[in-house]
Amino acid sequence: MNTDRRNFLKTGAMAGVGSTLFSSEILLGKSLGNDPAKTKIKVTTNPKKVIVAGAGIAGLCCGYELMKRGHEVVVFEASGRHGGHVFTGRDGLSDGLYADMGAEHITKPGYERFWEYTIELDLEVLSYPRRQNMLRRIDGKFYTEEMLADPAVLSKFGFNQREIKYLADNPWPELKGLYVGPYLDKFTDEYQPFGLGYDHLDSTPITELYKKEGVSPAALNFLGGDQISGLYALWQAGIHSLRGVPFWPPEVFRLKGGNQGLPDAFAKKLGT
Repeated sequence: MNTDRRNFLKTGAMAGVGSTLFSSEILLGKSLGNDPAKTKIKVTTNPKKVIVAGAGIAGLCCGYELMKRGHEVVVFEASGRHGGHVFTGRDGLSDGLYADMGAEHITKPGYERFWEYTIELDLEVLSYPRRQNMLRRIDGKFYTEEMLADPAVLSKFGFNQREIKYLADNPWPELKGLYVGPYLDKFTDEYQPFGLGYDHLDSTPITELYKKEGVSPAALNFLGGDQISGLYALWQAGIHSLRGVPFWPPEVFRLKGGNQGLPDAFAKKLGT
């Protein structure tokens, strides 16, 4: 059977909704409250035996939430470890040292359920100043954040006046907001990018939209995107807008002891 990507996404989403045992709040990623310990979880009177395929963070989270609701859960994982792409490495490092090799950080705002789990599972969160006072190397020269907000510097790159004004008031990584910003108000459901008047952009590179909006060659060079679907790029930006998260958040956080602490905590609760 042949199917295009759009129909596959729509069908897959509906199948997931139809088979879920979660509440709508969990399904939509909504916050359950500032204090999860005080949140009332309704335990089912008709428990099911549930198999979760995959012990990545999504599978473990699903299993944990189902377990809290009174279901009997078994999580299967084909690899030799749990956590999926969330992985904290320690092998080969001196005692006490570790490196997050997947899922480097979390943001705030954003990751509301993650933050609630850190309270619920007693995980310590640390500020991670990896994006403070950054230097960017452009054409072999390093530039500070202050330099990249200087109109004199920006004009030498070839930006137009509209872009220069925008970058003088906004961080360098937010440049695409100048061109996608006017399109984002239509996104009200982060799970639904279709039917908003942008469907035709699914097969059009986002660079074509940039050009339509008057992007300079210099900005187009920095923005890139000639291989990225216009619909996908707008959808992604729309999600950031709905969550109140910058395109490139400067303030990020991590878990003390490594970000694998969350899947480890889920696994411990599940008895694995």
